[in-house]
Amino acid sequence: MKFSHAESGVTSILHKLGAEALEVFQHVVEHQQVDGDELRDRFAPADGPDGEAVVDRLLELRLLKRSVTRPGMLVAGIPEAASGELLAPVVRKLNECGSQVEAARERLAAFQRIYDLARPAAGGSGGVKALNDLDEVRAVITELAAGAKHEILTSQPGGARKDEVLKESLARTESVLDRGVRMRTLYQHTAQFSTVTVEYVEHVSQLGAEIRTLGDGFMRMLAFDQTAAVIAMRDSEVGALLLTDPGLLDFAIGAFERAWTSATPFPERYSQERVLAISDDMKLAIVRMLIQGLEDRAIARRMGISLRTCQRHVSDVMDKIGARSRLQAGFLINEMGLHLEVPSEQQ
Repeated sequence: MKFSHAESGVTSILHKLGAEALEVFQHVVEHQQVDGDELRDRFAPADGPDGEAVVDRLLELRLLKRSVTRPGMLVAGIPEAASGELLAPVVRKLNECGSQVEAARERLAAFQRIYDLARPAAGGSGGVKALNDLDEVRAVITELAAGAKHEILTSQPGGARKDEVLKESLARTESVLDRGVRMRTLYQHTAQFSTVTVEYVEHVSQLGAEIRTLGDGFMRMLAFDQTAAVIAMRDSEVGALLLTDPGLLDFAIGAFERAWTSATPFPERYSQERVLAISDDMKLAIVRMLIQGLEDRAIARRMGISLRTCQRHVSDVMDKIGARSRLQAGFLINEMGLHLEVPSEQQ
């Protein structure tokens, strides 16, 4: 057997050697020279591999050698010398692979330096970078999530999550949780009415994620280890801002923590009492936005509900306080105070 491809052959032969091969080798070492035919006959069991196969394998591995001076006789080879001779192709191959890996790393490092230098200039200064398209946003989030070691915070207003959005983030979320990274997420109350969102929450909660809900008053954000955050870009459905400035990060994460304290855990199962409580919370949030003078469409967007549902809630609030117009409703609500209680019909 030739060893021009020893990286596969040596491993295969060594794997087949057992106690019998050690016994043959020991016999030759002790007797210094032995007749090859006698050796094969001596170690040829009645049932199993014959002695010839074992001897031939040892010859292939240079652990046995044919005597130069006495034809037909075998002598023991030096294992250390055999190791150097047989494994040389393997070592050479590994060295070549190592050199290729190192060369590739050096080339990629040059690209990384350009990337790191170009990122701040491309989107602004002061630790803020604009991410102007959805692919760039997803790439940055994936990169930051892969590098997170301690905690990821996410706040996702807008009500029920879209099926494709949850599917896109599922693998990333599972990977993060599998590494033992803590993950806390804020949704709006209305997310509880979406079957897809509920199933997603149930799945990631079993993996260790913590999910809470709130009516309104929090921004769309993902924060990673308190070193970077991605927040929504104003007047853009696909863009975002990457924050790395410590002061801005403190502000964004502080806002999340305040919202988290006020939020309630995502329920494990459907509850009529919970639904009624959510309805009351939504009405109170709508009351506050009516005072601010927001239009129905803007209120619906902030609450994560449809325009028709929002208009129904606004109508309920106006009926309960006896207002005949939105202007009068705003005045009456302001007179009653911001913490007006709006009981549900079931109470």
